[in-house]
Amino acid sequence: MNKYLLLVIALITFTSNGQEKSEHLEVWNPPTPVFSQQFDWLKLRSGEWLKGDIISMYDDELEFESDEFDTITFDWDKVTELRSRFDQQIRFANGEVKQGFLIVKDQHLVLISDGSEQHYPLSELLSITSSSDVRKELWDGKVSLGIDVNKGNVSQLDYMVNARVQRRTPFTRFKIDFTYNYSKSTADESTTVITDTSRLTSNLDWFYSRKIFFRVFDYEHFTDLQQNIKSRNTIGLSLGYHIFQNKRLQWDITLGPSYQQTKYYDVSDESDQKSGVIALGTLFDYSISSRLDYLFDYQLQFVEEKSGKRNSHLKTGFEFDLQNDFELDVMIYLDRVAEPVATVDAAIPQSNDYRLVVSLGYDF
Repeated sequence: MNKYLLLVIALITFTSNGQEKSEHLEVWNPPTPVFSQQFDWLKLRSGEWLKGDIISMYDDELEFESDEFDTITFDWDKVTELRSRFDQQIRFANGEVKQGFLIVKDQHLVLISDGSEQHYPLSELLSITSSSDVRKELWDGKVSLGIDVNKGNVSQLDYMVNARVQRRTPFTRFKIDFTYNYSKSTADESTTVITDTSRLTSNLDWFYSRKIFFRVFDYEHFTDLQQNIKSRNTIGLSLGYHIFQNKRLQWDITLGPSYQQTKYYDVSDESDQKSGVIALGTLFDYSISSRLDYLFDYQLQFVEEKSGKRNSHLKTGFEFDLQNDFELDVMIYLDRVAEPVATVDAAIPQSNDYRLVVSLGYDF
């Protein structure tokens, strides 16, 4: 009996000591940082804070630049708090644009401007960009270079350069894209050019709503030695529509009229041509994973028969994210002229030109 009594007393003593210790345990919470006005601040669902620069927020993706981690893209649903040090331009789902210091917290958005606060549900937010036209965060771009040198039975030099620059605001998107492909035989002293083609495109989009945009300026300059095209300039406008637009998938189509002028290196019975154009295009960009993207970009021009009848350009392939903003691109290019114009010696170029290009790119 005494043994059982001692056991009960020991159990009661142990329990009371445990309760006293638990009462003295302190629950640790990560400290909230002191918000220095030299940085923008970002808090993730994990509780981690980052300081740096807000670049932009589009399509439910936030681009944030940190001195320690460079530029990182976060899914918007992983962001729990965001604070800006500069004015930001905020576009809402109804098309309205506001400007001010930004605070996002608890599914709520606060804009501070001229000493007053304006409150909005976070669900109404469409995009974020810097309010300063001179800030570099409005711009992004990419440069890619591919080189292939062959020696031995085949002596040949091939290289491809691609450069893209883009500027985005709440209402507009301006893009310039340049591609140059050159190949030559180095088997003897007399160099033979095998490929010499270039393409420069530039367009300006104005976003009318979530789904509809107007391409108010659309320009293309194209040259191709093998297709006997010295220069082909096309300028026009078009109407665009977002079929899908989310954080992983972008699918756009455009349709509109253009004007085209083509000059040839040498012709048999054809002179330089001018033609009206109906231009149709589609862009499909899918993020397969955080490091792998698939791209399909197809442009088709319906022109007069003496200007080629149908001119098309296809760029499709994969972009692999490496480290430190570098990418490895594997792309297939197709340029097609349905009715090529014959040269002086009556030789008619082939309609299709294919290229498979592996290149190293750098995002900035």
